[in-house]
This record gives sequence, structure tokens and C-alpha cells, in this order.
Amino acid sequence: LRVGVTGGPVGGYTSYGFERPVEEPTFSDGIGGANNGYDDDYVEPPLLEELGINFGHIYSKTSSVIIPTKSIDQEILDDSDLAGPIVFALVQGVCLMFSGKLHYGYIFGFGTVGCFSVYMILNLMSQQRAIDSWRTVSVLGYSILPIVVLSALTILFSLRGPFGLLLAFIAILWCTQTATRFFEAALGMRPQRYLIAYPIFLFYSIFGL
Repeated sequence: LRVGVTGGPVGGYTSYGFERPVEEPTFSDGIGGANNGYDDDYVEPPLLEELGINFGHIYSKTSSVIIPTKSIDQEILDDSDLAGPIVFALVQGVCLMFSGKLHYGYIFGFGTVGCFSVYMILNLMSQQRAIDSWRTVSVLGYSILPIVVLSALTILFSLRGPFGLLLAFIAILWCTQTATRFFEAALGMRPQRYLIAYPIFLFYSIFGL
């Protein structure tokens, strides 16, 4: 008869006459404790959600650019999604490449410097609210959609001449009006909207001309 650590028999008969079953050893699922600190009921979120890609917000922002009179929700203003701007920049580069111009370096180079400049100007002008750099890039990137469409038209038609300049001017004004509308709503600077529009107009003029 073997005696356990507590003084009672192990695997034999107790003082009550019943046999105590031998307890099987238990092992943890990982090193450092059971389940290694992870919960079995934890469900990983989808990959797009982890990357911050929200197709609902992408659609809402894109439709706000296409329809200038559409109201802008605060949730969209607070969103700093960069998936749409990156896609639009790549599409513009592809369209220019098909028209015989390889300008990826110019697009991302001027885009980076221009977005940072607009970000600095807006925060210097705003006295009540501030906007972060990611939201600035998101707004400017989504609002460039009319110029991307203009770049796609250069594949099919030659836009050299007065008619092409007129279309480029209209696209620049469209981009400027859309981005200004986003920024004035986010910063509460409607009385200063024309001051906001001026640097944005210069920014899109680089891409439109």
C-alpha cells in the first residue's frame, strides 16, 4: 500500500473502504500555462477589418465626390481610409502609362509633398479644431477622382488644345470644391472656405495640367 503526500493511500482502499481512483496527470496546451494565455472562444476579425478597409465608407466618400451636393456624415469625416486614394493614384498612373507617359514618381512625389503642405496650412489656419495627416491624405486622395477620370479619357481622345484645357479646368474646380467641402465641414471653417480652396486648387493644378 502506497501512501500519498497527504498521508492517505493512493490507488488503494481508504478508511471508508472505497477505492480512490488514481488521478490522471493534466498537461497544459502550451508553454507557460494552459492555452498559453489565449482564449478558445476568441474569433479573429476579418483581414479587411484589421487593415481598416471599410467598403461602406469607401462608397460613401466616392459618392460624395461624384455628387457635390450630397451631405457628408460625421462618421465619414472622421474616417482616415487610405485604400481609395492609393487605388486612385495607381489607376491614374496606369491611365497615363497607356497614353505614353510614365509618371508614377511624379504622382506619389508631388502627392506626398502636396498633402503635407496642405496639412500644415490647414492646421495653421484652423483655430478651433485640428486635422491629422491621415485624414488630410484621405480627403485629398478621394477628391482627385475627377482628374483620374480625365486621365482615363486621354487614352481614347486627344485632349490637347482649348477643349482639353477646358476639361482640365473643370476637373480641377470639381476636385477643389469637393475637398474644400470636406475640410470646411471637418474643421468648422465655412467662413474661410475660399482661403482653404486656394492651396487646394494649386495642389490639383499640378495633376490636372
